[in-house]
Amino acid sequence: MLQDAYPFTFVQREQGDNEGIEYIDLYHFKSTKSHLWYIVRVEYYTCHIYGVKFYPKNFRLSPDKYRLMTNTFEPRRIINTCINVMLQVYDKDSKASFGFIGANGINEDIRYTRRFRFYSHIVATYFDNTRFTHKENTDKSTYMLINNKAWDENPHLVSDIENFFAERYDYFD
Repeated sequence: MLQDAYPFTFVQREQGDNEGIEYIDLYHFKSTKSHLWYIVRVEYYTCHIYGVKFYPKNFRLSPDKYRLMTNTFEPRRIINTCINVMLQVYDKDSKASFGFIGANGINEDIRYTRRFRFYSHIVATYFDNTRFTHKENTDKSTYMLINNKAWDENPHLVSDIENFFAERYDYFD
């Protein structure tokens, strides 16, 4: 676990949807700097794929909750907390692969977003190629950490993942 992160708590597991999410685990943590509460949403898909998202709790009702900026100037500690959530998931599922989207800010294009650049830099720092293969799509600001163990067992894993998301979400066309 990363030291420079906030302690987090598992909140609940929610039922998935009919679009491919099997279940959603929710976690939360509080920033000691800004005193904001954050929600970390971990969506479980087929093939041991986990989508990791987070937002400030007070943005939960906004359709732009992933796009809005807090201007608290503490993104590294928040991302480190999300990475610790990912590490906990990985401890429970040794075949876990992870994905995220660096959401575009208001008036920002979806290509190679500011968030994507920051997130991908941090993830590349903490996850070497021993356990995960890094796969990014700068045109969509998406990033995948493909579990090498799972990929060895299923040589079609990457194409299975890409096809899964392309079939369900217009964003990945």
